[in-house]
Amino acid sequence: MTWLRDWSQSEDVALRVLCLPAAGSSAHTYRSWSGLLPPDVGLVAVELPGHGSRLAETPLRTMDGIVRPLAAEVAGLADRPLVVFGHSMGATVGAELCRTLRREAGVTPALMVAAACEAPREGPRKDYSRWLTEDGVLDFLHHMGGTPPELLAHDDYLRMLLPVLRADLTALAGPQPGDDSPLDCPIRVYLGDRDPGVRPERAAAWRRESNGDFALHTFAAGHFLVQERRAEVLAQLCADVRPLRHARRTTGRQS
Repeated sequence: MTWLRDWSQSEDVALRVLCLPAAGSSAHTYRSWSGLLPPDVGLVAVELPGHGSRLAETPLRTMDGIVRPLAAEVAGLADRPLVVFGHSMGATVGAELCRTLRREAGVTPALMVAAACEAPREGPRKDYSRWLTEDGVLDFLHHMGGTPPELLAHDDYLRMLLPVLRADLTALAGPQPGDDSPLDCPIRVYLGDRDPGVRPERAAAWRRESNGDFALHTFAAGHFLVQERRAEVLAQLCADVRPLRHARRTTGRQS
């Protein structure tokens, strides 16, 4: 698999959680989750071109260019209920991925979890264009927090990170795919109460992204709650997928 890193503990899982990282981040962000989730919850993370283990590839700069090939590979996971978990940019990509899967593969995820992200279709759109210059990307890193100051002062690290992060922000600033129909799955939003980049009312607007039910959970954290409050985030995620696990076990006993 080119786009996907499957770190599931077993081949016989009740469901899979598909994890999409934040702008500039890699699939490795979620590597440790595998041993912390129940064995029957599979873990698959997305590695975008130009990121992590695909660093030698050219990063993509449009949302459509990301979600179409990604959806073609994710469709192969449809033999189990699929939970799409996206952090920051990953949540925006995740919502468009859900639409593309439904439209092009007839696949509807069982649940969408959006962490540290404002609703992407709620107008007026967030302005990412101000962060597309080299100085702007640095301002973005300082604004969002989560990057150690010693890394921000390291030239080699910045030379590696800035082109990738700029490409991701360009995709967020660019046109969205034309399909703006509501999702058909439930949505859960995870929000840090000290997140400098997400307004609570805009996070709550995810409610209008879907025809399914909605809930918002707040954590004592900043933008990078998936690292700052990993144990609490995973506990909430396990609670949110428990009905899917139970349904799978019940179906298995009856078959």
